[in-house]
Amino acid sequence: MVASNAEVQLNEALDQSGPNRDALSAVLAKVHPADLARMLDDVDLESRLRVFEMLSPEVAAQVLAVMPHNHKVQLVDRIGEDRLSAVIDRMPDSAVADIIDHLPVHKEKHFLAIADSEKAADIQILRKYSPKSAGGRMTRNFVTVHPEKTARDVIQGIQGCVDPHTVDFIYVVDAEEHLLGISSLARLMLHKPDEPIGTFMRKDVTTVHPETDQEEVARIAQKFRIRAVPVVDDHLKMMGVVTLNDIIEVIQHEATEDMHKMAGSVIVDSMTTPTLVRYRMRLPWIMLTLGGELFIAVVISKIFGETLARAAILAAFMPAITAAGGNVGLQSTTLIVRGLGMGTIRAGQFVKVLVTELRLGLLLGITCGLAAAGVAMLIEYQYPSVGKLGVAVFLAMVSATAATSLMGAIEPMVLHRLKFDPATACGPFVTMFNDLFGTSVYFLIATLLHF
Repeated sequence: MVASNAEVQLNEALDQSGPNRDALSAVLAKVHPADLARMLDDVDLESRLRVFEMLSPEVAAQVLAVMPHNHKVQLVDRIGEDRLSAVIDRMPDSAVADIIDHLPVHKEKHFLAIADSEKAADIQILRKYSPKSAGGRMTRNFVTVHPEKTARDVIQGIQGCVDPHTVDFIYVVDAEEHLLGISSLARLMLHKPDEPIGTFMRKDVTTVHPETDQEEVARIAQKFRIRAVPVVDDHLKMMGVVTLNDIIEVIQHEATEDMHKMAGSVIVDSMTTPTLVRYRMRLPWIMLTLGGELFIAVVISKIFGETLARAAILAAFMPAITAAGGNVGLQSTTLIVRGLGMGTIRAGQFVKVLVTELRLGLLLGITCGLAAAGVAMLIEYQYPSVGKLGVAVFLAMVSATAATSLMGAIEPMVLHRLKFDPATACGPFVTMFNDLFGTSVYFLIATLLHF
């Protein structure tokens, strides 16, 4: 069923004056849990509760795991204890820990009390670490065996009692749970039934510490092309596993977070985030940029006011110059931030990166400058100083694109070297620098050419 069509049918079933369980049940049977979670964003709490009452615990767990934080907390507060217990026992540990982190303190103990005791203990372990670390992301549900176990023993041991999402890899440990090696399920199936797993396990295992940042975990998974990353302590004792689903989620989250930061928003904007919260988080960057733009206005009026008064035509080409420089600078910044995040650009390549971006900025500036100068001379061919106008537009365009491409590369590289997040203020800063530099150079050139 197409998602939009299903959404219409879901709203129709929920809009009935009385509960239309048959219609609602028919719709829910055809909708994927991830799509259903998105659809429930647009309905009220009572409608969400009505839907959850009709879902199986397995499906309800999948829906609840991907819902926005505020919707999760609302549902948890209203669902009955028996129902809630059945749902959270089927949710990933990290998802449950995330819910608890957003609950009022007085409700945490009650929430953990209705969970399975083993699951509650695993959740408490996850909560010791940052939600954005390997320890906060890992699952405690993984398969460990001793090296003397045969392929037949391992297969029989995992049948019917292991979560299918975490059985792709078998972790071989000693008596103290220290990691010795790893075997994929596919590799296990290819060996003779009586062959000990210790004889064919892979010993060169890539691991991470529970304090490792989630972005670094995703980078390691991509670099070594692994679908699950084991988490171990300082003594190589198995603590958990970061699964493929979590790795994909981290990559998506980090990319989205970087883009929002570069746009001057330090949190992910969503329809569920209160307007006042988004206002408070975005206002500082907007005011910073506005301050820079107002400073540019002062520079133009006080220093280049006479030049502008003599040749008002100069103002017509200011937007083109600042737009070209800004676009080139933001392109450079975006690519550098992405390269630093993915590990394809290293701090030791600082000079090489700057030379490459400067060369590209000059080429783009010359191309744009020639086009802009040509248009300026074409539309203002009767203007007395049309030649000077073309030269001013060309030189300003080249200098603006070259300077902003250079600044767009320098800022993230320097912030990265200083251990700061390179995406934090790149967008607003590059925009402000471009407008200040491009406008000032443009009018300075025009002044020197005696407009």
